[in-house]
Amino acid sequence: MTSQQSPEDLWCQLQPDARHALSNLLAEITDHNNSGQRNPQSLFEAYTYAKDITARAIQSRMLMHLPSENKKFRELHAEVQRQMFGRYAETVPGNLLKAPYGGKTYERLFSLLQENQAQPVPAAMLRIATGDDVHTERRARELRELGFDLAWYELDGINVYELRSLDIDLGMIPAIVRNKVRQSKSLNMEEKLRILKRAGISIDG
Repeated sequence: MTSQQSPEDLWCQLQPDARHALSNLLAEITDHNNSGQRNPQSLFEAYTYAKDITARAIQSRMLMHLPSENKKFRELHAEVQRQMFGRYAETVPGNLLKAPYGGKTYERLFSLLQENQAQPVPAAMLRIATGDDVHTERRARELRELGFDLAWYELDGINVYELRSLDIDLGMIPAIVRNKVRQSKSLNMEEKLRILKRAGISIDG
């Protein structure tokens, strides 16, 4: 999805193409059902195009439904940031005290989960919001690393995610800082261990 166009504009733009692509796919399926000996290449091409254009159309429609900004997400993320600085500003370098996972993708995931709070949300729904089939579930689980009250489990063989409350577990703060220190590429192992020890954060977690 481009930043130049609003979800509303994209939805209006992509609807006709999606309808055409799905109609063409249905025609191809019917033709191949009636003639099983045909080369399936045209069917595969119709499916690939329909899948792509429909996914983009449905994503734009979902983003029309979700808020462009989520005040609660920003509030909770800011609290994590405040806690990190409040607890460790004197012992951990400031560049390692920036709360992770605050980008637009995480905000969209939170918005969808919040809208369905205390209800299971299929992973496929989350993938629509992000337009990403590969990294979406990892990003959803990263919200839990921030202390969000998020559970994931299988329901009838489907991965689902559930935001159980709007509470945040501030007990996750040391683990967040530990991960930031560990992931730093500007520090060697000895420096990382020294920072964690000075901050009173266990090395293993």
